[in-house]
This record gives sequence, structure tokens and C-alpha cells, in this order.
Amino acid sequence: MRGLKPIYTAPSEQAATDRFDEFAKQWQDKYPAIVALWRNAWAEFVPFLEYDVEIRKVICTTNAIESINARYRRASRPAVISPPTPRR
Repeated sequence: MRGLKPIYTAPSEQAATDRFDEFAKQWQDKYPAIVALWRNAWAEFVPFLEYDVEIRKVICTTNAIESINARYRRASRPAVISPPTPRR
């Protein structure tokens, strides 16, 4: 995560691209799936960079809060227990 932060906190798309290239060079051998994931999702990520840094923080914080709330909802949902099947 520490290596990804400079990418999504970059002030511009070019700066993010430069930071991603550095990240890919450092981690490609150890984590090729993560590098490929970022490459494949780059077009969806770029519009995020058009927001001001303050707005990005709110977006990231909101996503984290929603994730936690979803986990709480799942954990507090009553479990449905099926009746035992009769043995023959």
C-alpha cells in the first residue's frame, strides 16, 4: 500500500503515471497481478485524479466507511438455520 499511495495522491495524471512506472519497476517481479490490475483499470482510475486532493480524501474516506458499514450489516444479519434433514 505504501508504494501505491504516491499514485493516487499524485497532483496530476502525468505525475500519477510517473509514480506508477516507478511502482511497476520496483514490484513487477514480486506482484505482477497487482501491476496488471492497475494497468487494466487505469482508464477508470484517471477521472479520479481530476478531483481536488481534498475531494479525493473525502471519496476515499467515504468508500472506507461504506465498506465497514457493509461488513457490520453482514455480520449482524441473522443466520438462517436450516432444519436438520431426517435420517433414514
